[in-house]
Amino acid sequence: MGGGQFKQAVAQLIEIEGQPIKAMQGRKAKEEMRMKLFQEFKTKFSGLDKALNEMTTFRKFRELKVDLGDGTNLVNVTVDKDKAETGQYQLEVSQLAAKTSLISNGFEDPNETIFGAGFIRVETENGESTQIPVSEKDSSLRGIASALNRNANSPLRGAVIKDAAQPDAPWKLVLSAAKEGASQQIQTPDFNFEGAAEISIADQHDAQNATLSLNGFPIETETNDITDFLPGVNFHLKQASPDHPFTMTITEDYQKVSGKIKGLVEQVNQVLQFIVKQNTIDEKTDTSTTFAGDTSLQSMEYQLRNAIHDGYPGGEPDDKNAPLVHLTELGVEFEKNGLLTFKEEKFNKTLESNFDSIAQAMSGPNGLATRMRSIVDGYTRIGNGTLSVKEQGIRERIKQIDSQIDDKTRLVEQKKQSIVDQFSKLESSLGNLQRQQQQLSASLGGGGGSISQLLGG
Repeated sequence: MGGGQFKQAVAQLIEIEGQPIKAMQGRKAKEEMRMKLFQEFKTKFSGLDKALNEMTTFRKFRELKVDLGDGTNLVNVTVDKDKAETGQYQLEVSQLAAKTSLISNGFEDPNETIFGAGFIRVETENGESTQIPVSEKDSSLRGIASALNRNANSPLRGAVIKDAAQPDAPWKLVLSAAKEGASQQIQTPDFNFEGAAEISIADQHDAQNATLSLNGFPIETETNDITDFLPGVNFHLKQASPDHPFTMTITEDYQKVSGKIKGLVEQVNQVLQFIVKQNTIDEKTDTSTTFAGDTSLQSMEYQLRNAIHDGYPGGEPDDKNAPLVHLTELGVEFEKNGLLTFKEEKFNKTLESNFDSIAQAMSGPNGLATRMRSIVDGYTRIGNGTLSVKEQGIRERIKQIDSQIDDKTRLVEQKKQSIVDQFSKLESSLGNLQRQQQQLSASLGGGGGSISQLLGG
């Protein structure tokens, strides 16, 4: 009973006791496969939700584009589609806004501390005065520029440039105001240093406002970056071109709107493909690891297909006579394989001829996006949404199986220890018997008999 036979016997008994654990681990593996599949499905719903988000209101659904004609090199324009409106405007940029800029006399070495410690006093157009201290170690051209740039209160910024036109003293300090516009005009700064070298301003350009015209009306602005120049239309003036007007046209961007419908079709197809795949089974399919026959998926497919088939009012919510718009009219159709196809050319043509009606049908309060969003919310809503409940159910089953495995593992370990203890006692008893037999044999042998004779052998 000792040695390998003992260990083999224990292992065989434990193997038998552990069979239920293997069965539970198999069940857990199948639930984990279902969870992985479920997470994949949730990802597809996330894509559908994102696509719908782009068209739940008229402002979100529509897209705008700007055509600047001959003004492309003169201005940059960005449009906030939530505020901007379509329209055409005549523009002309006569003058750019500018900052006060100054340049100093020249010096031989930009790093030589020749000015000594001191300060720079700067006055603005409105009479405000700022004093910027300069230490001994910063009393070079580059040091002065650095002192100006480090000081958050300084109305001037500094840089050092090399002017090859003056080879004997090419290094100069260039100063510029922090802000552009005539109201930000900076007076000539006062340099007060203790060293022998003197720095002075050799030339200066004054600040100025930008001037432009809109539909022939002159406009002046303090900056080249004009927020809400028109409602939702932001301008950045790049170049002045007097007497060269250009036309800015803001229109609906049908291409981008078409891209939204195309994206929605793709996302719906991904959801439908998943559901169809789950319900496509044969004799080899392990339905315990899939969602085959799941009624919630079948209901979801039914609702999505109905939403695509139905018509939607192409007018204001209170217009009872608004015509119904069907997606088939827009190039969105079901194919024989059960998936959607999108005929972009047909959609764009219809959109250009009747944008407002289609926009209402897609994004209005009673439109397609609202209908589909309601369907999606019923499944994805946190807490009591169908998918949330289903996910929680899978997690609970995995948790229960883990608990059962833990409980059974503890019982097996206890059983193993019990078996080991029993066999140990048995081995101990057998050892004692063997020793007693040896002692008895030796005793009888000493007396002229044998154990076999004692037993009648």
